[in-house]
Amino acid sequence: MALVLAAGCGLAGCEGVPTEEADQARRGVEQARQAEADKYAAEEFAQLADSLRGGLIELDRQQAQFGFWRTYKAARHALEWTARRAEEVRRHAEENKESLGQVAADALQMATTDVEATAASVGKVPRRIEYLEEIHAFKSDLKGLRAVLQEMGADLRAEQFAQVQAKAKTVQEQAERLRREVRGVMAQEGLLAPRAGRRR
Repeated sequence: MALVLAAGCGLAGCEGVPTEEADQARRGVEQARQAEADKYAAEEFAQLADSLRGGLIELDRQQAQFGFWRTYKAARHALEWTARRAEEVRRHAEENKESLGQVAADALQMATTDVEATAASVGKVPRRIEYLEEIHAFKSDLKGLRAVLQEMGADLRAEQFAQVQAKAKTVQEQAERLRREVRGVMAQEGLLAPRAGRRR
């Protein structure tokens, strides 16, 4: 009987159930998820999750087999790969998040600089009665742009980096448009009549 069992072990490998490998793979995937890999390294995380799922399915499938026919080689391979890869995916997610955060912070800074430059331009418009309506409109626009800058700051703190970049682009476009209008008023500085119409 012992010889039969020994022969059977030789054929089937008498592998132990890779429970530790499964636990390590689960922990690795969860750590990657906590690092927001599903957001900042989405494709890699999807592959990682698929590997874990496949390894666990194969593990269950083998455990359902008659003992002599069980082999955990494929399950162990998938689970070990998942555990190793999880650390890389977690690190990539953290690096990508940091990079995107810096890009968003730079976008906010550039938009802020643009708005302040626009405010300086508005401040140079002659305080003449014929320009009062223009000045009031310019200041109203600046107030709106500064409100968006505040929103961008909140978005940055909430790690909504894509929103920060989208709003930064809009702010810069609006600031440039406003500066063009200011230049148009300044070009008329020597005129007695106000510029016909503003902008719509």
